[in-house]
Amino acid sequence: MDTTLISTEVVELLSRISRQKLREQDITPLVVFVTALISILRGVMIIDRTIAVEEEERLQKTLKAFASGDPHRIELIQRLVKGVSKQQVYFNPTELLTLTAFFSESEKLLLIGSGYEMSAVDGHIDLREQMYLQSIGNRLGLDSRHIAVVDTLFTKEGTLNQEDFAEVKALLAPSEFESRDPVFAKAAKHLLSLLTRK
Repeated sequence: MDTTLISTEVVELLSRISRQKLREQDITPLVVFVTALISILRGVMIIDRTIAVEEEERLQKTLKAFASGDPHRIELIQRLVKGVSKQQVYFNPTELLTLTAFFSESEKLLLIGSGYEMSAVDGHIDLREQMYLQSIGNRLGLDSRHIAVVDTLFTKEGTLNQEDFAEVKALLAPSEFESRDPVFAKAAKHLLSLLTRK
């Protein structure tokens, strides 16, 4: 995602979600990504109408990793968490598409993979969560073969296509995130380690 591609639409959306007047320079690719990530993780948590303690802990752990100790970033992320929940961005595909419009295939895959990790954190993947993630992945324009790989590895259902898995591994390689904040590569490495262990 190129910073020059952050549209006024994204600035307005993030200002509304955070209930804070943000300027273009306040909005980094990381802030946009984290907002989309919060939306998807919250969607996974809400969709089965049961928020497990493990899910809440996973959300906080994930956000802490992306905040990487920056007090300004932590404050903004907390405002975004509240705003996403209040405005139910996770059920608004148009807003999610606005946020992810300039994401690379790798960034979109990282989002969906993180959603699956959240879904699996309480020991099983609820069918509603699975359908929600598949639907979001399709709306984001992700290759259905790549969604199928992540789905198969997390649900342990279906047959894994090794060629498609190799493509997923290549898309999540830390080198795909070199031009980003280092937390992207770290998150991709974490997701990759989960997928290769499954």
